[in-house]
Amino acid sequence: MIFNRRGKLADRIADVEAAVRERDGTAMTRAVPRVWQVAQQASVAELDAVLPRCVALLPQLGTGAGGQFSVLCGALVELGARPDPLVAPVADGFSAALTGAHRFRSGWQRVRGDDAPPDPDDPATMDAAIGVLTEAYDDEQAAFDAVQGWYAAGTWAMPAITLLQQSAAVRATFPHRERLLAVGAELAGERPDLDCVLGLLRVLDGERLLVLHRETGRGWRVTIDGVADNFQLHTLLAGALAGPAERGLIEGLAVDPSWVAVATDAPEDRFGGTVVGSFNLVDGHGKWIWNEGAPADIPLFDDTRVVVLDPPPYQRSWNNIRRFPLMSAALVVDGALTPAEAADWLARVAEPA
Repeated sequence: MIFNRRGKLADRIADVEAAVRERDGTAMTRAVPRVWQVAQQASVAELDAVLPRCVALLPQLGTGAGGQFSVLCGALVELGARPDPLVAPVADGFSAALTGAHRFRSGWQRVRGDDAPPDPDDPATMDAAIGVLTEAYDDEQAAFDAVQGWYAAGTWAMPAITLLQQSAAVRATFPHRERLLAVGAELAGERPDLDCVLGLLRVLDGERLLVLHRETGRGWRVTIDGVADNFQLHTLLAGALAGPAERGLIEGLAVDPSWVAVATDAPEDRFGGTVVGSFNLVDGHGKWIWNEGAPADIPLFDDTRVVVLDPPPYQRSWNNIRRFPLMSAALVVDGALTPAEAADWLARVAEPA
């Protein structure tokens, strides 16, 4: 018997649609893994065709089941489906879940004080959590919504992580971005599973930095996109500025091209190994810029994020990886400062603390 492979993914989505329409949880549990099984062999055109149908089911599924199904939607994007139809629904669902999670934490603290909240990955604790939240809000529906948010926030975060790695355009227009950051930051202590999505929401795109090299008295203006952390920034700065002095660059830096390739967009499994640091990064106020932080942590100095490159006080090294493998990065040197401009900036920035 010859099967029409191109029809199989659409057929599997139809099974999911039927399960949702009939509110049949058992059928849904069977149908979703079959979608994933077939999707891995589907063409991009097939993936593009079925993603809007999947997205249309999210509002019908609500915060809890919708969060679980949104993970499959994000997986279709990772396989090659165009992300646009998924962005707003995921942002909306994640925002609703995060709002519920925030209400959950407030209600939990009101009733249980400093007791640790339940593990959101353990559904067996949900019934007890509903009891606690009902006591906090004296409203079963409000309690249920808050509990749903607490348990679903992590699943909604997963497709958000996929989407935010797709392009600077998606990151720039991601709905509710500031609110997600604000509410997520308040939950960060109890929800380490939100660290990745919050890190992506803080990524700076089209951000101009002023870079100074104290030892040579040189300076440059650079623009960064998609840089997840200061390990990556450190690597890209070394790669962009290493070169002969007669070209206005920094001599003597040992930068393996594979470090820059991976920090930009190369697959990590092709290179691996260890990056060796070239500098000690310092901000305009004289404070060390830790590699573990992010460019968004670099404070403004005269309305500009300033990075001063000083000699490393000791050797630093780190794994040759990107924090977010699906997100490509760029660092472009827009131009060198004149000697007078560089001298003026170096006279104003603080010495390293």
